[in-house]
Amino acid sequence: MSELFDNRVTGKAKENFLASLNDGEAQSTELLASWQRSQAALGDPGNLHDVPHVPEGLLDEHLLDMFGAPLNRFAEDLEGTGLALLLADSRGQILERWAEDRQAESHLDRVGTVRGAVLAENVVGTNGVGTVATLGKPVQIRGTEHFADFYQDAVCTGAPVLHPMTKKLLAILTISCDMTPRSDLLKPLVRTMTSQLEQHVLSVEQPNSREMLNLFMEISRSRNVPVVAFGPSGAMIQSSRANTLAPHDMNLIRLLSEERRPNGSYVVELSTGPARLDLTSVGPNNSVVVVGESVERRGRTPQPKPLTVNAGRSPEWLAVANQVDRARMTAEPTLLVGETGVGKTSLALKTPYVAGYLTKSVMCDAAERHIIGSREWLTKLSGHLKSDSVVVVRGIETLDAPALDGMRALIEAQETSIPVLMTLTSDDPEEIRINELRFGARSIRVPALRDHVSDLPDLWQAIAESLAPGARLIAAPDTLLLLMAYSWPGNVKELRRLISQLAASGKTGTVSPSDLPAAMQSSKTLSMIERVELEAIRKALQEAKGNRVKAADILGISRATVYRKMKAYRISGE
Repeated sequence: MSELFDNRVTGKAKENFLASLNDGEAQSTELLASWQRSQAALGDPGNLHDVPHVPEGLLDEHLLDMFGAPLNRFAEDLEGTGLALLLADSRGQILERWAEDRQAESHLDRVGTVRGAVLAENVVGTNGVGTVATLGKPVQIRGTEHFADFYQDAVCTGAPVLHPMTKKLLAILTISCDMTPRSDLLKPLVRTMTSQLEQHVLSVEQPNSREMLNLFMEISRSRNVPVVAFGPSGAMIQSSRANTLAPHDMNLIRLLSEERRPNGSYVVELSTGPARLDLTSVGPNNSVVVVGESVERRGRTPQPKPLTVNAGRSPEWLAVANQVDRARMTAEPTLLVGETGVGKTSLALKTPYVAGYLTKSVMCDAAERHIIGSREWLTKLSGHLKSDSVVVVRGIETLDAPALDGMRALIEAQETSIPVLMTLTSDDPEEIRINELRFGARSIRVPALRDHVSDLPDLWQAIAESLAPGARLIAAPDTLLLLMAYSWPGNVKELRRLISQLAASGKTGTVSPSDLPAAMQSSKTLSMIERVELEAIRKALQEAKGNRVKAADILGISRATVYRKMKAYRISGE
């Protein structure tokens, strides 16, 4: 609807419309048409006092199974913002709501938006769910733009989720909140979310993914147990019983599926104790995991081997991890570029990198060239290139031009085509371009930690359990807020060093803000609007693949504003 909004002017325009007077003050013909439809169906807005509901048994649980997992991840990013997330079916019936803080929950309760609520336009008038279903396009309804009086203090920003192939309306995603003067950035945020949901649909409808989905549905309907399914690009769907699993348990289940073990039963230590997990793989990148009965702990029961993989489940991190996974299966050389400490080597090895630790990949550290000399180092690399393993060359920024040329000659001369992944610590576009041309390589940019801070809780848990399992270091909620506001110039490496120092100091249990270094204690905690603005800019940059001009177009703001905001929020870009 209209970009410019004045609640009083719009309220006056609606009064004129309802009184059949001059409606010239209405700033949007779409809004006027929606009021006309609402009046034809409902009469006067004063006739509406509450929101009707349908029994939960009539709701489409299939849609919730399909979209529940990614929306859970979206909702986590909205914690503390006062924003609530709604998923509705094509008829405007609310399938689920996500309110991650008291302000958001109070807002939804006040306007009667609960599971089963019917928000179709012909039932409650103009709103950010039903009007989206009617128009089939993104809509933002603010304050007095709503037809019903009880929505006058609300902002509803919704967008349709369309089937990527048939373009049929599948669902409606809406962010709802109290009136705020900075609501424009909610529109690109919702559009980015819905585009990711549509990609989620596409990823689970490939041949193997369809088989996986059918198996998931069959087990979910026949057995009253938690069932979780995984598809390409980090796609995940889960049964309603799986909602009872702790985040730590879900992480272990995901790791089990990613290790590509043979089909069968595995005993895994969940938060409730040892449990049997039944794994069924359906082709590459598709699997179904059933959480079975608890297993009695016995002294001689062999424990499962540790599940080791890079922590992180944000869309930004999963997208990069998926690109790297594909690179590990192709003969085309690949450059992993980014700041120091972001996890380039860990991604290339597909396991957290620790010096001296052996992996299924072969790693050649470019820094060794300064110790053993170029000739011996290139001879060592030549031997690695004759193996059957993925070859990872770490830190090519330390090599001079002759060594880089020798390396290129060896890669081009290899008899068998094996994947070669190189890491380059650089943000210089020219240096990256030169190395792309030198090796005939494609580059993958690994994001800085400040660009996917929603992964901090998972990273903290994984690193703390790895470095000091006996210390049980747990970051308190207010500690996590400070850590997420910190700029992290050293990225994940700096986080690892922080946890290591805490453990070395004898710290155990809960880590409070006073335990952090002074620089982290003084991190500026963002306001609700700043957090929404930051998230919208990040989503737009992701959608635009880092192109700031395209991101500005997506957000509907100037390029200069994007540059200024990126600098203010310390967001890295191309």
